[in-house]
Amino acid sequence: MGLIRKKLALAGSLGREECQVLFDTGASACFVREDVARRLSPILKAPVPLSFTLGDKTTFTAEYTTVLQADIDGHALPHMFLVVPKLPYEVILGADFLQRWKIKLDPATEEFIIDEEALRIVLV
Repeated sequence: MGLIRKKLALAGSLGREECQVLFDTGASACFVREDVARRLSPILKAPVPLSFTLGDKTTFTAEYTTVLQADIDGHALPHMFLVVPKLPYEVILGADFLQRWKIKLDPATEEFIIDEEALRIVLV
């Protein structure tokens, strides 16, 4: 499992701000803490609440979703996030985001690797 923490700009229709982001290959989805989500974008009630368990065995339920754009190396990458009231991080970018945008993590250097050619194909 790869874990990298970075400050990244996230944006929604209500604003943009620098957030502490955890890149987590062990997380199946992307999550945003509710207070951050409400500042950046309208949130929508999910059709069915989803429950998740963190690596430390903490369980939580996401009843809302929102769409945000993460600014990574000059690319504005949109994605759907599950909104969680007491998330221990402002934002968690999970495996679904990393796979969608073809981003790899290098835990040794604590950097992410973007395949610019693959990203160009996805964005076109």
